[in-house]
Amino acid sequence: MFVMIAFSMLLVIFGLSKFFSVKRPLTLTLIVGLVISTISTISLWLNYKGSFGEQDGIAISNKISYWIITDGTRWSQDLFMDYFIYAFVVSILIVLLMLISFLANKRTRIA
Repeated sequence: MFVMIAFSMLLVIFGLSKFFSVKRPLTLTLIVGLVISTISTISLWLNYKGSFGEQDGIAISNKISYWIITDGTRWSQDLFMDYFIYAFVVSILIVLLMLISFLANKRTRIA
């Protein structure tokens, strides 16, 4: 659910930046996506590390992690680690897309 909301928000940002004639709408959209992905990755990491505490059982430690994981699944440390890995991979992919976009824009620029 959270992924679909974030993806649709990025599509809206891309569409608005194209509508308002922003010079590099894809770069702007990827930067916003990277910020969102980084925040969610950090939240999921903190949630994973918090599950090793001395409390009785495990819990979700912040709202962003709760939005991503929700109550629908049985919580475990492995589940928290899986969600963190997925978010981390998405962040790395966005960085790679930004690099590809930057290099493609640099090559097509006419001096």
